[in-house]
Amino acid sequence: MKNNVFTDFPDDSRVWLYQTNRPLVDEEVKLINNKLSSFIKEWAAHGNQLWGNALVLNPYFVVVIVNDKLTPPSGCSIDASVHKLKEIGQLLDVDFFTRMKVTIKKEGAVEQIDFNDFKSITADGNILVYDPLIGNLGDLRNEWPMKIENSSFSVLV
Repeated sequence: MKNNVFTDFPDDSRVWLYQTNRPLVDEEVKLINNKLSSFIKEWAAHGNQLWGNALVLNPYFVVVIVNDKLTPPSGCSIDASVHKLKEIGQLLDVDFFTRMKVTIKKEGAVEQIDFNDFKSITADGNILVYDPLIGNLGDLRNEWPMKIENSSFSVLV
């Protein structure tokens, strides 16, 4: 699948994907995007502005991106982005750090299933999975969602 996102960033830009514990509604998406836009304007590593961006990618995922070839993020700058998402999560009562859900694409629809139910759907070769562990923009653009066997979930099959 081809995702035309962040067209001003190279494929090797670093991404962090944060999966929600429930679908976001339009009002929440707008608020999250506004708060993340404000955060990104100030996002820096050791006093150097990071070339980054962040947005709600679909009702279940927020993506944070940085061109780490221009200015590499520091541990503190990464922690700051995590802190911002935790702050937004508390405001909206949404968990961006859930590990008990798997987001899939089935018959063209995006949905979330419980992690414990994941194995029961793996026989259906038409299901794609949104792997939150991809690390660069090229994979997000070209491989997301992906077949289960190409994802980090393949070890569970």
